Amino acid sequence: MATLELRLDRTTFLGAVYKTQGVVDRKSTSNVLSHVLVESMPDGKVRLVGTDYDVTIIAEIPAEVIVPGSACINGKSLFDVVKNLDETPLHLRALPNDWSELSAGRAFFKLAGVTPSDFPEMKIPADAKWLKIPKSALRDLFEKTAFSMSADETRMNLNGVFFKAQPGSTEGMAKLTMVSTDGHRLSKVELETEVQGIGKKDTLSAIIHKKGVTEVKRLFDIDADVLEVGFAQGVILFRAGGTIFSVRQIEDNYPDYSRVIPQSSPVKVVVPRERLARAIRKNAILTSNKTYIIKLELTPGRLAVTASNPDYGEGRDELDVEYTGDGMVVGFNYNYLLEVLSVVKGENIVFEMTDEFSPTVMTSPSEPGAVFVVMPMRV
Repeated sequence: MATLELRLDRTTFLGAVYKTQGVVDRKSTSNVLSHVLVESMPDGKVRLVGTDYDVTIIAEIPAEVIVPGSACINGKSLFDVVKNLDETPLHLRALPNDWSELSAGRAFFKLAGVTPSDFPEMKIPADAKWLKIPKSALRDLFEKTAFSMSADETRMNLNGVFFKAQPGSTEGMAKLTMVSTDGHRLSKVELETEVQGIGKKDTLSAIIHKKGVTEVKRLFDIDADVLEVGFAQGVILFRAGGTIFSVRQIEDNYPDYSRVIPQSSPVKVVVPRERLARAIRKNAILTSNKTYIIKLELTPGRLAVTASNPDYGEGRDELDVEYTGDGMVVGFNYNYLLEVLSVVKGENIVFEMTDEFSPTVMTSPSEPGAVFVVMPMRV
């Protein structure tokens, strides 16, 4: 006798299963965390749940529930099978031995599973403080900060992005801030936008785990103009289109990032963004794969991008710039510069420097809320 039986639209089901793939733990075939919980809901829907304890996804989709119940199916196998099926609808049937049958047209599969009761119980905190934020604003915050998160597991407070929401200049508006740093560079974005749910005295903040940052980006593909963000004890939640991501907060204090950003610098140079990116890419092929150093040589009216490697050769490309100060040569990891240039959309990029050893600030005149700090390298 089936313990769950469903009829599902293939495209809708595949979309929900796809969202679980970055969450389920593929390293183990026996661990329950490598499985996806599929359970019927009382209102003609089915719920898919996947978790690795750092990130949990709950996705609800419509379904024809023939027999209510639940099944816990290996996440990778389920995705690979559904992805390659052509027919719709799909017929899913859970068996008493915890395996499941999945069929479409003349195709038929049996997939291994585990007992659904072994799956961790997942609940959405009832006391979460929810904000409704434009999807475009959140996308901009994540795109401009995610690349500079730290991968150093010994510095947990840097293993994610710091996100803060506070009242804006007028009622119904909020100032959103997102920051990331790995100790060698820092990205900070501030913007003011219309936000529903922010109170006059609310200041909400969280350090969002780096895996959560990666997975939440999947919500940007959902056809919705607004995403809901919930702040609760120990987690931050993202909700849109029947899908909820619950991301573990990093329980630590984020460093005072304002101290890292120089307040003023004597050297200020405006550089064409795309032209500079091309010059860096040309010279990157001649850099060492250990240091990735390129040099920016600044002289009156000119910025030269150079690279030198005794094993490969030397390269140089020059740009015209408006500059009348003293000469300066500064070394950078070229990847750090290219990552900033790729997320800034304006025509020009502004470099603000003090000397060859101090932090360099990169900004864009068309995006005043975005500030990037890159530490130079000794050359």
